[in-house]
Amino acid sequence: MGNYFQFIKRKRIKNFLLLTFTWIIIPLFLVEILMIVFEPYLFKGLYQYDPDLGFRVRPYINGNNQFGFNDRDYPLETEPGKFRLLVVSDSFNWAGGKDRNYTALLEKKFDNYYGQNQVEVINVGYPGTHTGEQLAMLKKYGLQYNPNLVVLGFFVGNDFRDADPERKRIIVNGIYIDINKKDELVILGYPIIGKSRLLMFLQQKYKVYQELQKAKQDSVKLPSNSLVASLNLRSTPIFEREKSPGILSKKAFLQVEKSRLKFCNIKDLLEGKRDENINYIFQSILEMQKLLKSRNIKFVVAIYPDEYQVNDKLLNEIFAQYDDLKRESYNLTCQQEILSKFLEVNNIPYIDMLERFKTEQNNRTLYLLREPHWNSAGNLLAANILFNHLVKDINNFFLGKLLFLQVERLN
Repeated sequence: MGNYFQFIKRKRIKNFLLLTFTWIIIPLFLVEILMIVFEPYLFKGLYQYDPDLGFRVRPYINGNNQFGFNDRDYPLETEPGKFRLLVVSDSFNWAGGKDRNYTALLEKKFDNYYGQNQVEVINVGYPGTHTGEQLAMLKKYGLQYNPNLVVLGFFVGNDFRDADPERKRIIVNGIYIDINKKDELVILGYPIIGKSRLLMFLQQKYKVYQELQKAKQDSVKLPSNSLVASLNLRSTPIFEREKSPGILSKKAFLQVEKSRLKFCNIKDLLEGKRDENINYIFQSILEMQKLLKSRNIKFVVAIYPDEYQVNDKLLNEIFAQYDDLKRESYNLTCQQEILSKFLEVNNIPYIDMLERFKTEQNNRTLYLLREPHWNSAGNLLAANILFNHLVKDINNFFLGKLLFLQVERLN
């Protein structure tokens, strides 16, 4: 009798395992396969996989251009007598949308100064990228525009911090993940990762839900075009939202700023804990300089400050919120100091916007609420700073063209 009951018990266990495998494991496995095979058809969001860059912005979505940049289409060849300028950066090239971003405002300033369409300012940037990745973006897409000058926009808030030389940021089912470059496996054009795509999708959905709930607790009404409206909280393009509150709760935003501030811990810098990231940025800038010089293209680096560097109220809130942060332990402008010293040694012109932003912040708000990006006033200020620095080089270009034409006529 005992053997009979053991037999029945084993049979029930086998049936349970078989049913579990049939009704749960197999369907989940099929879902994973479907999410791989049908990714190009099911996930037509802002981003798509790019084998060289890891990801890119999908062309012609939200009004962007053929390369996915936040700008209109331009002919790849520059018209004779015109000056073409590329501004290469990250999500700062998206704040304000296509018409009110600082790159568009800069082009309008040149139109007013030189006449319509004499200077073309082309916005070249993908959100969620650092300088090393922007170098690859410039090589693959940006240089097809054949520019006369390239401005590299460097955001001190995270461009050093995110610069992991082994990182490759890829898009999987509309969500970006960071993998080691050596671990990338592509089969039939699809990146294969060691994580459940379904689980990642659900986790990201839950992450969005959590931020929505936190925002509600702060009495925040989220705009329809907020970052939380997408699955990707950190790298979706930012459009103008000045009349609406920020997309993060106050606590979440302070946590982000704290993580950026911690890069400038004096002890960590002295012990070389940031050297790998810093050297990777230096290497990328030098390669960019060499590449542009070989094509007779001028190169300038523009350094964008973080809000905690210009907004004393925000800085005080960070130190008040976190007892583990001691003000004397941090060099608040370490990124500018590190980068500017390197650029001077290598004879690379640069524009440091920190002091102007600190001065102007006393008169008006320059950043979106609970976001690291500029509002309309910040975008306009950045455009003014760039215009005042670049107009001399562009004047020399047009003067050279004029002299050339006069010599041609004499001959």
